Amino acid sequence: MMSTTTVQSAMDAYIRHTDMEGHGMPVEQCFEMLSQYLIHYSDLFNDADGDEDVGDYPDWEEGLDEHMSALLEGDLEPVGDLGNLLLEELDPEHIRDFLGWFVLRETNDEELLQSYAAVLHGWVEFVHRHGGWPDGEYPAFVSALDQVIPASIRVSRLSRVLFHLVRSGGGVPPRLRGHRFSRFVEGHAQASEITESGLYFSFHNQGEVIGPVSLPAPILSMIEVGDVFDLELGLRGDTWVMVDVGPVYPSCVYVEVEEYQGLEKLS
Repeated sequence: MMSTTTVQSAMDAYIRHTDMEGHGMPVEQCFEMLSQYLIHYSDLFNDADGDEDVGDYPDWEEGLDEHMSALLEGDLEPVGDLGNLLLEELDPEHIRDFLGWFVLRETNDEELLQSYAAVLHGWVEFVHRHGGWPDGEYPAFVSALDQVIPASIRVSRLSRVLFHLVRSGGGVPPRLRGHRFSRFVEGHAQASEITESGLYFSFHNQGEVIGPVSLPAPILSMIEVGDVFDLELGLRGDTWVMVDVGPVYPSCVYVEVEEYQGLEKLS
């Protein structure tokens, strides 16, 4: 491969390679999601959306969520095409944010995450063997994957455990179940402190630290300071409890995403 190799052609070449090798990995599904991320969420295709009305973002995000859900369920034909986007324009952070933010936003399926991780590792190595990465970029891509893969798998497990805890009522101590909520706070919240008494959150739209939120010790051990939760907390008496929870993102990705204009508009 030369420096003029496009991302699309590198993906197509790897699909042909894995088809011949019979690897059995979900390569095409992974690349379709990666294409959707690069086109709609990265900083690589922003020109066409530069004049979009800010008020349209929630509807746009909802429509994209529906599209990605249909894609994951196999109800849509792949439509993502990266055109003339060159490999040299792809940054390791794009791969890292795809796996550690975009995929987690759509699913907490650990097996799927591991499959996508294997696809991306194999593709990065394949491109390297064919001389596709600019000088010095290959180690950076490997390093990004080595950082984000275990973090993403950890928070996918955490997200599933918290979901079942909340749905089973385990997030509310028995002594509080007859009390009414006096306050709710929801949104993206960063784990700011972990203590024996529970977890403290810093919400992006609040000027205060909220907590502690009491959680079982095995769950607390899965959390790292800096992880970001899409959740709702409720105050019952003097105790904060987890009312609802969505995706969880590792700090190694989300701290960057906050400062990443192409993604911040949708976070």
